[in-house]
Parts: sequence; structure tokens; C-alpha cells
Amino acid sequence: MSELIKGMVFFSCFLPSFTRIGYNARKTLWRKERWDFSDQNWIVTGATSGIGLEIAQQAARAGAQVHVISRNAQKLAEVEAKAGTAMVTHTADLSNMNEVQQIAQQLPKVDVLVNNVGLMLNERHLTQQGHEQSFATNVLGHYLLTETLDALKRLEHGTVINMSSGGMYNVPMTLERLQGGDTFDGMLTYAYQKRAQVLLNSWWRAKGLNSYVMHPGWVDTPGVETAMPDFYRLTRGVLRSPSAGADTALWLAAHQPEQLHDTAIWFDRSQRNAHYFSDTRKGASDAELISYLDQCLAGAMPLVA
Repeated sequence: MSELIKGMVFFSCFLPSFTRIGYNARKTLWRKERWDFSDQNWIVTGATSGIGLEIAQQAARAGAQVHVISRNAQKLAEVEAKAGTAMVTHTADLSNMNEVQQIAQQLPKVDVLVNNVGLMLNERHLTQQGHEQSFATNVLGHYLLTETLDALKRLEHGTVINMSSGGMYNVPMTLERLQGGDTFDGMLTYAYQKRAQVLLNSWWRAKGLNSYVMHPGWVDTPGVETAMPDFYRLTRGVLRSPSAGADTALWLAAHQPEQLHDTAIWFDRSQRNAHYFSDTRKGASDAELISYLDQCLAGAMPLVA
């Protein structure tokens, strides 16, 4: 099946489920809850707008001390001014591996780590270390941050929540496409990176981390409006609110449910299959992905093109 046809099938099949139509229908079956994260330390990446900001704000209102990481110092200052002492801000670019390692050293023991920051680019940009920028932000930076915190014993008994995207259903795990491949397509590259997060989560669960991966559905955020203007214009009337997009992350942190399959993904408080199309099962394994990421961190893996 061609990528164009697959995309059309995907859009038509998931439009009701991934928008606020599906969310509003499912939430009628949920009991009302009041989150309590008293005395917990949270780390949320990319929390100056959209879903990440909503997660950080709700966790802070529920009693958590929230550490927010972003490269935008001005937006961090605005977040801190509104939240006061409930939030601690850290300026770091998660596409820069040196800054990731530095910030990990400054963070406290973690009760909940939310790997949320996501970047979709329309053109290829390289980081100081020579990696494609969205790959470094969406995959490599979160891998290094989580592994470093784990090595420092700051994730003991903590929960990791990884924010993927429903777009990953369109693609298998193809290592050669993680940084864009021969012809850079930002939306497709983003989908491969979000598929990688599903495999990363499986790897972390296998090594004993209490880790989950979820996708929030289609949410009205500044990032979607900027990176996908045509999609945004077409769907904005039915997109979910950031609060709806944040809901499953908060629910996972509060309940830490049993996961029957390490390869599953969570959506609207339920465990879901991570594959919709059969050919997406034929990609690289989680071990092959980890080997690739380790080579990138060691400087032995140049930009794949």
C-alpha cells in the first residue's frame, strides 16, 4: 500500500476516534477523579505550551513540584511567573546532547518523567553534533535524558511517560528514515520518530523501568497549527483541547496500570495495539534501535541520507 493511500485510509478511519468526538464519547464512561500528586517530583519536557504545559499545570495544582525543561528562556519565565514555586524551570535544548547531560545532573530524584517535547520541521536542520534536529529532539534527547537519570539512580521507583503520536501507525521502524532519508519530508520523518518512541518504551520496560507510551489524539496546539497548517485548517473544528490531550498522561501517573504487552500504546486511558497496518510490524527491533541510538551518541553514526 502506498504511503498516500495509507494516509488517506488512516485519516478516514481515525478521524472520529482521534478527535474530540472520540474523547467526549469515551469520557462519559470514566469516573470523575481528583489527581493527588502531593510531594512528588515531576519532570516535563516541552511544557511551555500545548499538552506539555497542561500536564505541568495540572500536576502542579495536584501538589507536585514540577521541573519544566525548554530551550525557550522567555516562555519558561512566563510559565514560572504564573505558577510560582510549584514549578522550577530549566533552560536546555534537548537536541543538544551536551546540554541534555548537563541538565540531567541538575535534576532531583524523579517520581514522574514525561518525555513530551516534540518537533516537526518542514526542512532539514542539523544540530551541533550533526544530527537532524527533530530526531535529536524527539528521540535521541529523550533517550539520553532517561538513560542518564536511570544511571544516576534518579528514576528508582519512578514512572516514565512517553508522548508519541497517532501518526506512528502509518510506518514501520525504519532506521534509515529516522533522520529524514534521501528526501526530507517533515511529517513522515516525525511519524518514524514517534514509532521509535514505541520501541524505546518497550526497551525500557524490558530493562525494568515503569515506562508507558501514549498518544494524545489530534490536539489543538500551537505546534500543530504551525507545522501542519493544512491539516489544522481542515480539522480545527473537531480537534481536542490540550486538557483532553493531557488526560491519559495524568491518569497513567496516578494509576500506574498493569500493562499486558510491552509493545502496547495507551490512548484514552486504555491499552491499545501499536499496529494497525500489518506491514508496520516488519521494521527494526527495539535492540537494533538502541544500537543505532548508542552509535549516534558515540559519534559513530553520521546523518543517514
